[in-house]
Amino acid sequence: MENQNKPLFVTGGTGLVGSHLIYTLITKGERVRAIHRKTSNREILEKVIGYYKDDKDKLLKFVEWIECDICDYDILEKTMKGAEIVYHCAAAVSFENRNKDYVLDNNIKGTSNIVKACFANKIRKLCHVSSNAALGAYDGESLVNETHSWDEEGYRSPYGISKYLSEQEVWKGIRDGLNAVIVNPTIILGPGGWSRGSSSFFPKIHSGLLFYTGGTNGYVNVNDVVKAMIILTNSNISGERFIVNAENLDYGRFFGMISESLKVRKPFMRVPKVLSYMAFPLVSLLEILSKGKTTLTKEMLKVAWSHITYDNSKLIKYTGFSFTPIEKTVKAIGEIYLEEMRGILRYRSE
Repeated sequence: MENQNKPLFVTGGTGLVGSHLIYTLITKGERVRAIHRKTSNREILEKVIGYYKDDKDKLLKFVEWIECDICDYDILEKTMKGAEIVYHCAAAVSFENRNKDYVLDNNIKGTSNIVKACFANKIRKLCHVSSNAALGAYDGESLVNETHSWDEEGYRSPYGISKYLSEQEVWKGIRDGLNAVIVNPTIILGPGGWSRGSSSFFPKIHSGLLFYTGGTNGYVNVNDVVKAMIILTNSNISGERFIVNAENLDYGRFFGMISESLKVRKPFMRVPKVLSYMAFPLVSLLEILSKGKTTLTKEMLKVAWSHITYDNSKLIKYTGFSFTPIEKTVKAIGEIYLEEMRGILRYRSE
């Protein structure tokens, strides 16, 4: 156990990474103090516990939920008192133009507040969950590693900018003496929250998605992200960042894995890249007509055709880490999705 007396402080506990982190910690007998916003759905943790067939009532006794916004420093600093370790998983994730200011303000200011509160509470170690978006890689780059530098050339999404600048707040803290590590996961795969993030691929493909694009990206199991966070936080490693990436796959192969796990036809129509250039004017028009409320963005189109691969050798070198194969990960998530959908259908038919 990390510490038998003091609680572990977790932000973003209602998200994919945060909920799986809390689950893993409480199965080890750790006490967790998790903060949440008033509108957050804390039932995600109960769903995660159910996915892995553990005793929900027994485990939830180890969790203390406290309403707190990371952008409210005074409350955050008080809420963190008594903790020794902080896992900062919270982040606003959106590529919608209408959310640009919110994403930038929440992620940068919130992380700055976390760093300040860590100093104020003499936190022993901070683990900050960043993103591969903070690396600033461009289309065509192969085996991008932790030394990749960010530059201001070309288009950067508000989310990517927010994660880069959030990470800079942590680096400032490290230079001032903060004991901290940073993880940069690629696309994180895990069950739950089927309407958002990478989990939304499963219902889309299950309902008969026909199209796929030729892009390439990195993927990692959410439990591997959590495992890496705990290992690094418990180690003597500080002032380092680590790409957490199991495999680099093209979308055709990745979607094929999901289709196989769900026992449905895989998307078979490969969209030519040239259509992306035709789509850009359409996106701009949609932005104007919807006053910035379109959910389709240029960033999404760019990612769909980008070919970027990520190097995971640093984490392996420092820790001897072993990743879960993505095919095994997708199969497990597919089984959970189908089981949950069968339960929903039974409920609706009764």
